[in-house]
Amino acid sequence: MNSALQDTNRDTPQDGCKSPGALSSRSVRSPNRQAHIQLANEQRQAMIENFDMEVEDKIRSMRAQHEADKMDLVLKADCDIAQLPKCVRDMSLVTFLRDYGGDVSAAVRGVLKIDDRGRESMVPLPETPLVIRARRKAATKPT
Repeated sequence: MNSALQDTNRDTPQDGCKSPGALSSRSVRSPNRQAHIQLANEQRQAMIENFDMEVEDKIRSMRAQHEADKMDLVLKADCDIAQLPKCVRDMSLVTFLRDYGGDVSAAVRGVLKIDDRGRESMVPLPETPLVIRARRKAATKPT
């Protein structure tokens, strides 16, 4: 019985603390809190670095898409220009806009004057196919 009492005395020091090396609750929390703050700061830094990498990746992706769109636009413009009659393609843009108001049919009719005596007789142009007229009409409809 004496030994059981001695074991109890060993577990409970005389100053009333439960463990011999116990520190106040404030000093125990301080290292944990600093560690928690340090961990939170590291997590924030990692999140910021991750965000920066994602932004850089998005910027690269957008630049690549921009270049692809630019190339598509240039190819489309080249195809549209190639479809114009040669006499209109050879004309300067200023002349085309000033003299013919940007109308391809009027420009072709103006270039294809065949009467040398001062009369403006024009070569009749073929009618625009129905499919092309429908496509143009659909393209100009507001959506």
